[in-house]
Amino acid sequence: MKNYPLYETEDVKDLKELVENCAKKYGDKVAFKYRKGNKELEKTYVEFFEDVKYLGTVFTKRNIKDSHIAVIGENSYEWIVTYFAALATGNVIVPFDKDLNPREILWLLQEVDCKVFVFSAAYQKAAEEVEKNMKTPFMSIVMEDSSSKFIIFNNLIKEGKEAISLGNSEFSNIKINKEQLAAIHYTSGTTGTSKGVMLTHKNLMSNVIGGAKNIESYNPSVLILPIHHTFGMTAGVIGMLYTGTCICINSSMKRIAGDLKKYKPKSLFLVPLYIESLYNTIWRTAKSNNKEKTLRSICRISDALLCVGIDLRKYFFKEVLESFGGELKLMVCGGAHIDPKYIKGFRSFGVNVLNGYGITECSPIVAVNKNKQSQHFRPYNYYKDGSVGTVLDGCEVKIDNPNEDGEGEILVRGDSVMKGYYKNEGLTEKAFCDNWFKTGDIGRLDKEGFLYITGRSKNVIILNNGKNIYPEELEMHIINIPFVKEVLVYSEKDEKNNQMCIVAEVYVDNEVIKDKNPQDVEKELSEKIDEINRRLPYYKNIGKYKIREEEFKKTSSKKIIRDGRN
Repeated sequence: MKNYPLYETEDVKDLKELVENCAKKYGDKVAFKYRKGNKELEKTYVEFFEDVKYLGTVFTKRNIKDSHIAVIGENSYEWIVTYFAALATGNVIVPFDKDLNPREILWLLQEVDCKVFVFSAAYQKAAEEVEKNMKTPFMSIVMEDSSSKFIIFNNLIKEGKEAISLGNSEFSNIKINKEQLAAIHYTSGTTGTSKGVMLTHKNLMSNVIGGAKNIESYNPSVLILPIHHTFGMTAGVIGMLYTGTCICINSSMKRIAGDLKKYKPKSLFLVPLYIESLYNTIWRTAKSNNKEKTLRSICRISDALLCVGIDLRKYFFKEVLESFGGELKLMVCGGAHIDPKYIKGFRSFGVNVLNGYGITECSPIVAVNKNKQSQHFRPYNYYKDGSVGTVLDGCEVKIDNPNEDGEGEILVRGDSVMKGYYKNEGLTEKAFCDNWFKTGDIGRLDKEGFLYITGRSKNVIILNNGKNIYPEELEMHIINIPFVKEVLVYSEKDEKNNQMCIVAEVYVDNEVIKDKNPQDVEKELSEKIDEINRRLPYYKNIGKYKIREEEFKKTSSKKIIRDGRN
């Protein structure tokens, strides 16, 4: 196994120390840019720390200590301040999925015994319903100025500022133990019920520092991923603050295109669906403008020049890059494996896509490809297309009970691995084997230490002959069919022969097929699946396909819910 060079990092033990250090180190450098109504606002690192201190002071002043603080809403500056104010005062943050309904919000507030509920204006009606049914008193805070009965976020900031001016120093005196609980993240898993993952300060900071050793960040970055998820928060916020990056907050899917052009990011953290969508949009636009052939020719020329050390991508693909603001250099992809064609495609345009692997229980990053460069090595020595990179420093991975191809369940241990599941000792015990966390994901490690993800153990299809099929492998083949937008592979019993049959259910891209009749689409799909079957071992052959009229149900992180086909 090779030892790859890492970036130098500074040790930070907890989240309070992080915001304090950032204020000292980066000072008046802009930390956040965001929209509030019709206003464009900025906050420096010092101003951000002060807001955290003001809100934190209110928490301590009102005796909110060792408590659980829930937060829900769209990505916003207030959301982030709440997160750090909670952790800097020794409280525990509980991020809620913004897609939860009032009944689910009430259940979680009671399940986690929250003393404070912070929410955006969109959730005021839900908060009113919650207050009617909560059995224990708690504090409700609305992030925006409002005429409602709830406590207004900005008023608390003013209250904290005034208290400090009068000599309140409780916030400054708080000491954080890195081993103490920091956050409870409820998973939005695609199978099974949601679980409360308990993460400590040590878990989060070790993950951030491990990621910073592998990836050079570029300034600025646009925050697109929902921050109630660990990847969005750990990589998109905490990691960016750690490296002094300006975070431009996107609060709405509708504004992504406009925010990219306005903020001109150099780096993005995304999930595969976003990257695939961006890539397909590029080619769809080229086709509609009768420039598809020209673009493909330029790609071939550019790739050929790169092989001899000539990089003209920023000139060749200026128009393409302008759709992302014109400065984009890096996209880090987490959440799932991404087809190498998208990685290679964006590389041709001059944008490096680094695929990684993570799981909420590991804070979340386990492995990631690197963008480290030196005078002795080219970048491709540090990443492998098709892999999810090498394991983070401070983390270990082993493959449990590997088959003849070296594939088995991925086990992880290290400083990033969770404390356990909230109020579920039995499930926690089942999740570990001799201090190794069982991810439930199937993969393999190559001789150079690169990790490859094959599938999910819960999703495995076991045929009558005992053969194991990982649906994710087949889905990767089918998604490459030009007009297929989404696909889900599963098994069902063939009533004729009582044998298990592999089924591919697809949702087609209506923009691509708008000039075709349904019969032609179905015929082409059948032909493409036949081609795939000819390339696969017989036992992996897709026996049946279905075309659905609606998109698949998804989690808020844009993963298809495997049991949500209807």
